[in-house]
Amino acid sequence: MLLRRFSSHVRAENWFAVFLDLIVVVVGLFIGLQIDTWWEGRKEARLEGAYLVEVREDFEANRSLLNDSIADYEKIIRSMIALQEQSPLTNPTLSVSELNEKFSLIQSMPTFIAISRTYTNLTGSGDLKLIQSRELKNALAEYYARAEVIVLVQQTHEMELVQTFQPYVINNLDYSAVHYSRTDEFPLPPPVEEALILEVLSNRQFRNVITQKWTISTDLLAQYQNQLILTDNIIALLEADGNR
Repeated sequence: MLLRRFSSHVRAENWFAVFLDLIVVVVGLFIGLQIDTWWEGRKEARLEGAYLVEVREDFEANRSLLNDSIADYEKIIRSMIALQEQSPLTNPTLSVSELNEKFSLIQSMPTFIAISRTYTNLTGSGDLKLIQSRELKNALAEYYARAEVIVLVQQTHEMELVQTFQPYVINNLDYSAVHYSRTDEFPLPPPVEEALILEVLSNRQFRNVITQKWTISTDLLAQYQNQLILTDNIIALLEADGNR
C-alpha cells in the first residue's frame, strides 16, 4: 500500500508527498527498532534476574558448606590441642575412650568444593555479559579463582592422610579404636588394644603428628574463613542488585 502510494507520488512528481512518505518510512523504522531494542532489553533483564536468583541459591549453599567445614575444623583443632595438653601429663585427665575419640579426628579431612553451576552456565554460554554489575562479575571471578586454589591446598594436605596419619595409626595404635566412623551399618567389634594410645601419648612422634594435623587444620580453617567472607560479600552484592 505504502509502496504503491509512493510510486504514484513519484510519477506525479509530487515531491512534498514523496518527502512525507519517506518521513513516514523513516519514523516507522525508527519506532520499530526502538520497540525491538526495548523488547530485547526486557528479555535480557528477565534473564539476568533469573540468573541472579540462581547465583544467590548457589552462594547460600556455599555459605552453608563453608560453615559446616569451618565447624568441623574447629572441632579437629580443639581436639588436637587437647591431645597436646594431655601428652606431657603423667596421668592423663581424659579417659582412654576420650583420647581415642579425639585422636580419631586425625583421619578426618573435610573439604569444600564450591558450587559453581550457575557461574559455569554464565561463562560457558556467554551470558555473563547480561550481568550489569561489574563489581559483581569481578567478585564472582575472584571467588571461583580462589576456590580453585582451595582445592589445590586441600589436595596437598590430603596427601598427609595417606603418607603420615594413617600409617601412624596402623603402626602404633589399634586402628579400630581410633576409627572415627563408628556409626556404620556394620560396625566393627570392640577394639582389642584400645589403651595403646596411652603408650604413645607422651612420646615425641605422637606430638609431632598432632602438631602436623594442627598445622594443616588451621591452614584450611583460615582458607575457609576467608572464602566465607567472599561468600558473604557476594550475597550482599546480590541483595543490593535485587533492590535497585
